[in-house]
Amino acid sequence: MTRTLSLIATVVACASLAIGATGAAAADKPSVADDVAAKLGITPEALRTAFKAVLTARVNAALAAGTLTPEQAAKLKERIANAKGLGLGAKRGFAEKQQALVKRIGAKVKRLGAAADHLGLTREELRAELESGKSLAQVAAAQGTTVDGLVTALLGPVKERLAKAVAAKRLTQQRADEILDRLEDRVAKRIERSRDA
Repeated sequence: MTRTLSLIATVVACASLAIGATGAAAADKPSVADDVAAKLGITPEALRTAFKAVLTARVNAALAAGTLTPEQAAKLKERIANAKGLGLGAKRGFAEKQQALVKRIGAKVKRLGAAADHLGLTREELRAELESGKSLAQVAAAQGTTVDGLVTALLGPVKERLAKAVAAKRLTQQRADEILDRLEDRVAKRIERSRDA
């Protein structure tokens, strides 16, 4: 968690520097990066080189940790090397894509179809049960199934999508497992909650 916050803080700080560099260049004034370099007693190019080296090292660490695929790491390194500013924004783009994937998967899980099918009910019957104040866990128990069985049924399509993303090298297996674990926890909690809660 601390490493993630540190990475986010670095990216935000660097993005501010990059924005400052772009805006200042347009106005023919020293950029924030130029001012920071002057304050440190180094050239702006040395500052940019240092930032790019740090970002490249972080990409290498993420690759070694299994949170990036080799293809993702190569793309990030290329973007960092070719960046005109401080080599920023590349990691954020991949993070945003992964967050969007998690949101799409979460939206699919919220639909009642898979739950209704697993429970042997129509969507309307399941909706009526939930609107009466029952939780999905209570409905599952009444239908003779377990919460674990319902979680497995709901996340079946999610597992398939994650497997496809891993096969297409958009996610590492480790990252897919982390997403699935988090979703299993969320879905299990949601199943236990009643509509009123």
